[in-house]
Amino acid sequence: MYGPPQAPQVPQQPKSPASAGRIALLVLFSALALLSCGLLAWAPMLRLASVTRRALDWVLFGVTFLVAAGLFTYAGVTGDQEPTTAESFIGVGTMVLLVAGSITYYLVTEIRRFDRPGAAPAFRPPGHDHATAVTVPSTMPNPNPYVRPVVAPPTAPAPRIDQVRAELDELSDLLRKDTGNGGEGAGGR
Repeated sequence: MYGPPQAPQVPQQPKSPASAGRIALLVLFSALALLSCGLLAWAPMLRLASVTRRALDWVLFGVTFLVAAGLFTYAGVTGDQEPTTAESFIGVGTMVLLVAGSITYYLVTEIRRFDRPGAAPAFRPPGHDHATAVTVPSTMPNPNPYVRPVVAPPTAPAPRIDQVRAELDELSDLLRKDTGNGGEGAGGR
């Protein structure tokens, strides 16, 4: 009550149920690419391209699909022959780069897309492709909870405080007058 005023508390945004579904999708598409040894490395890229609808994502999806198809076609054609060491290194290296690259790009792009204030939803209804976006100001809490925000000290007391002080002064004057009359005005004690 008598200390310095504290900064108003910013309410924490509750985690929406969609965040659990979003995390499940991130894990599912990453696991598809990883557990299929690159055969389905194009799946997260396809999802990303269909959601963002950017030309770059469609091009990367096409490249990923062609590299995965070419790699496994080559493995199927030369399956009976013993590969040389160089062929093995090139094949495994391409597979690792394909999986790591597609998963990394997918996760980074998806996380950045949803962490922006006013991010678009994952699904847009048909006919709303070119709708105007409304940006809502972010009410993000302080990123470092151990650092208190700097609050400027009040420059002038508020009018309410002045009113309370004036009333307290009047009350003090009344009490002094009552004690000067022998205590008669204090309820007859």
